[in-house]
Amino acid sequence: MGGLLSLLRGGGPTDEPPIDIPVDLEGAQPTAEEVELYNYIRQIMAPAPGYLDALRGYVGCQEEIRKAISTPSPETEEAAWAAVCPAVLKLREYYEFAQRLEEAFPRLLAFLCTGDVMQNLEVRQATAKQMADVLHFVSLFDELKAQQNLVVPDELANRMSLFYAHATPMTKSLVDATIRLNRTVTADAATTILSIISGICYNAVIKERAQGAMVHYCLRVLVVSIILYDHMDPEGAFGKNSKVNIRASVRVIQTSGGSGSNNLLNALRYTTLHLNDESTPKSIKLMLAA
Repeated sequence: MGGLLSLLRGGGPTDEPPIDIPVDLEGAQPTAEEVELYNYIRQIMAPAPGYLDALRGYVGCQEEIRKAISTPSPETEEAAWAAVCPAVLKLREYYEFAQRLEEAFPRLLAFLCTGDVMQNLEVRQATAKQMADVLHFVSLFDELKAQQNLVVPDELANRMSLFYAHATPMTKSLVDATIRLNRTVTADAATTILSIISGICYNAVIKERAQGAMVHYCLRVLVVSIILYDHMDPEGAFGKNSKVNIRASVRVIQTSGGSGSNNLLNALRYTTLHLNDESTPKSIKLMLAA
């Protein structure tokens, strides 16, 4: 591990080229030792595309609620109730899904962190792919949530209300799960995995292995990897001992992210923990200045 860490670290925030392992992020199939965990994660993630589609098509019920308040009558109240009930059920589904991800994600990290990290990523590519899928979903869900004016009724259970109070609730769930992982996996091992995942995604884009929609897929995974790293490492992703090449990561987002670049950069600006620390170089703060 020591040799790997010295490779990943530079004199300042690392300017070493992000480490590259040719992981198949599109079609990796599980090996025999991966099958059990793979099937478990696949079952959990099965409804994820439907949740994203539902968020994209979210219509909202603010108008019905407004009418029920401004012109109360059995008709307006019934219309508001009919609009709110399905929305609340969806919110509960998303919340319960986030809880399942909180339970599942540490298992993914632990499986990749046990033993030789580099060899794990080379051999357990289906697991690495599933980890990337989770990070991609989290990024896209939170972006769509931010674009929609979700109505969160006061009557929702307190924990659900707290969940939706966060600007990026799915990312927050993974952050919490990753921090709790310290009990079973060292922060050093987990941040190493996260930094390598970010490097794999960086290289997939910069070396044009990723094409079309896979470019944005990789950039989303890159960003969430950095966010999790920043919350898990006491010094964060931006300091002098970081294993992440922040400068290269920001540049590839700026040059390859197209119209989605600003949303991805905003995630780094506002969802990370250490960007505004005194130890963060001014050059990096300037790169990420809004």
